[in-house]
Amino acid sequence: MHSLIQLSIVVLLLPLLSFVILIFFNRRLPRRGDFIGVGILGTAFALSAYIFWSVIVQAYDPLFKITWSFTWIDLGIVPGVGPLKINMGIVIDNLTAIMLSMVTLISLLVHIYSTGYMAGDKHYGRYFAYLGIFTFSMLGIVLSDNLFSIYIFWELVGLSSYLLIGFFFEKDSAADAQKKAFLANRVGDIGMWLGILILYSQFHTFNYDEIFGALAAGKFTLSHAWLTAAGILLFMGCVGKSAQFPLHVWLPDAMEGPTPVSALIHAATMVAAGVYFVARIFVLLTPEALHVISFIGAFTAFMAATIAITQNDIKRVLAYSTVSQLGYMVLGLGVGAYSAALFHLVTHAFFKACLFLGSGAIIHAMHHEQDMRWMGGLRKPMPWTFVTFTIATLALAGLPLTSGFMSKDAILAGAIGFAQAEGGGIYYLIPVLGFFSAMLTAFYMGRQIWLVFFGDSRTHLKPAEHHAHGHDAHHGHDDHHGEEHGVHEVSWNMRAPLVVLATLSVFAVYSPDPLDGAKGWFMSMVQTPETVVGQKPLVEHTVLTEANGGNLLLAESVVHTEQQHGTDASPVPAAHGGAEAGHHSSGHTFSDPRQAAIAHGAHEAHNPAIIISSIMVVLGISMAGIVYVFRVIDPDRTAQAIRPLYLFSLNKWYWDEIYDATIIKGSILISKIFAWFDSNIIDGIVNGIAVTVRKFAFANGSFDKYVVDGLVNFTAFFVNTSGALLRKFQTGKVQTYIVLLMIAVCGYFVYYFTQLVY
Repeated sequence: MHSLIQLSIVVLLLPLLSFVILIFFNRRLPRRGDFIGVGILGTAFALSAYIFWSVIVQAYDPLFKITWSFTWIDLGIVPGVGPLKINMGIVIDNLTAIMLSMVTLISLLVHIYSTGYMAGDKHYGRYFAYLGIFTFSMLGIVLSDNLFSIYIFWELVGLSSYLLIGFFFEKDSAADAQKKAFLANRVGDIGMWLGILILYSQFHTFNYDEIFGALAAGKFTLSHAWLTAAGILLFMGCVGKSAQFPLHVWLPDAMEGPTPVSALIHAATMVAAGVYFVARIFVLLTPEALHVISFIGAFTAFMAATIAITQNDIKRVLAYSTVSQLGYMVLGLGVGAYSAALFHLVTHAFFKACLFLGSGAIIHAMHHEQDMRWMGGLRKPMPWTFVTFTIATLALAGLPLTSGFMSKDAILAGAIGFAQAEGGGIYYLIPVLGFFSAMLTAFYMGRQIWLVFFGDSRTHLKPAEHHAHGHDAHHGHDDHHGEEHGVHEVSWNMRAPLVVLATLSVFAVYSPDPLDGAKGWFMSMVQTPETVVGQKPLVEHTVLTEANGGNLLLAESVVHTEQQHGTDASPVPAAHGGAEAGHHSSGHTFSDPRQAAIAHGAHEAHNPAIIISSIMVVLGISMAGIVYVFRVIDPDRTAQAIRPLYLFSLNKWYWDEIYDATIIKGSILISKIFAWFDSNIIDGIVNGIAVTVRKFAFANGSFDKYVVDGLVNFTAFFVNTSGALLRKFQTGKVQTYIVLLMIAVCGYFVYYFTQLVY
């Protein structure tokens, strides 16, 4: 077994070990075992960093891939199905190495931060145990080499989020939020499972490479529409996990969990899983499926941004920001800006984690206050939080020299190239929504900075009825930072993760140009996967493990796949290399005119996208300053002047109300109809049959009692009576018999002579 495979298995199992230890033994350990969670995640990150170094730095091979698999279930020959065998395995490539490092780093920083933020909570040990299984579940998604394996870990991520969102389960709002998240994700997961079954029905395998190879060979016997449907159904998993329209409603309510959990969910685990999964299945998505994905991403980015501009809860603003940024990533994948979308996934993890942990520091210092209207002036008492939060805000807004700048602008350039290649028209709506979302992002993040850190403190203006604690109010412990103390900077264990994440939010950390094909490391290492149609040779360093009688047979090989092209009748999608494709360091060019047009359009739109996006960012931040700092425009009067639009945004486009009025009440109505049908029709039929049978049984019983039993009883009575009568004549005396004989003879003569007379 390859050493990197062994290390990756250790990385995967370490968080699970943390969960097992802490869930069973945390009460017996000092500090409830938090040092175990931190130490184990620190080890996992160190091993992930070594894998990153070995794959990205030392190997520096765009096509690097190591796989390992074993037979998990072998049911032999199943009638009607054929051979049924399920393999489980691990894949390590450039994207895996990057994601492993990102997930373990964010989780480690959240663990460290939580030692300060959650200190004193009565469920402190259980909290760290849940963090462990959450990290384990996400790492399983990253390392899985097949659809069945990833679905198992997909559901484990859903379970982990359910436990952490409802961590403060004593509160009804937290319990409702965890159920809402769980049910919304089940809708997406059902679609994802149906997509998996469509592919399995065709190829009898769940393995990515085997499915892609079969598609390349034209072995998909169903129609092109079925392949499109399979891609869209698989994308439904992303719609649920990554909170895309129309299943986005669960993510803002997930704020009911502890703030460090929000950082983990929004940055490195649950929401990242959906985008990562779409990247893994990218090569089987047809152009039609990509159109659906791109429009959903663009609409989600714009919609969530319009909602965020009016929210007052500091965490809810960041939650809708996450929904919007995930829309950017999905948009990028849909238009073919594959590398840019994944780069934005990585950079977003750092600055969004910094923002959530920074908001946690603010909430912690403000004694669990989360409403930005009652904050203000925090830059002086909280300088470290202010600086790190501001850096992350600028990165989120996409300001130059921050990590969010290149990835966001590359996505927008790809959107322009995609719209041009598709002939314009409605497709221009995608980049337009993207640019407007960029402006709105700068505006609501600027608004947040001004309201929280600038001006004077507005705590004294808070109405008495609003003095309840926020979502993260701890339960069952002494508030060691009680309200008798003033606002102050957080401790080092909460401050250090902010500094690390803010540093990673600076663009210069990565390279002068990570997305440049000739020099950028990210573009070189994470290229659009075009090998499904054999546009270039696929080079794999494969380690296969098969179970054979309990013995493991290892074989290491280098596989070179010859160039393959699907036939015209094949429903295999053409390689949608995307916006940045065609500019790889490999010098690869496209044979598909559509791909070439997208790539050329994206390249031509690169500088215009940067200029327009920068203008939008500056405009958004300036508008926030004009409204909330200089008060040239009074926000309250403006809200009154455009009250319908303001309420439309404040009430989140009324999606919850719409779902309540349609889906929820519709489901209740349907359930009532079925209940009525059951009680009146089904039960009526059953009860009617029961009454009929009962009456028939009564009639049958009466017939048996009065007719059958009557005849039997009458016969017995007749025999008994006649016998009693006859016993009167059987006296045993001769004289009696002579008298009776004489009477009989006389009677005969009387009868005889009477007949003669008449």
